[in-house]
Amino acid sequence: MQMNINLKFTNLESTESLKAYAESKFMVIEKMLKSIDPTNAAILHVELAHATKHHQKGNIYYAEAKLDIPGKSFYVNEQESDLYAAIDTTKDTLSRAVERFKNQKLEH
Repeated sequence: MQMNINLKFTNLESTESLKAYAESKFMVIEKMLKSIDPTNAAILHVELAHATKHHQKGNIYYAEAKLDIPGKSFYVNEQESDLYAAIDTTKDTLSRAVERFKNQKLEH
């Protein structure tokens, strides 16, 4: 059984390679959750988007992730000029938050 990952694409095309990349990056979170969520009831909602076209800085992409586990929710939103970089940054930020929560829970 694996963590349920829901991907949503806004203002950009959903491709198989993009889906596979995002899912492979966020599967790291599932491994971290095994000790604090043995029921594997975690649900991860990820939105990948191209920001509106009024930005003067060029292309701005964002990745937004909301992770729900029993008793706790995490929310991360990161913007980058490259969609893959936004996915990586969001995954890293979410991983750090989950790791902090995991360490707090194991200390108690």
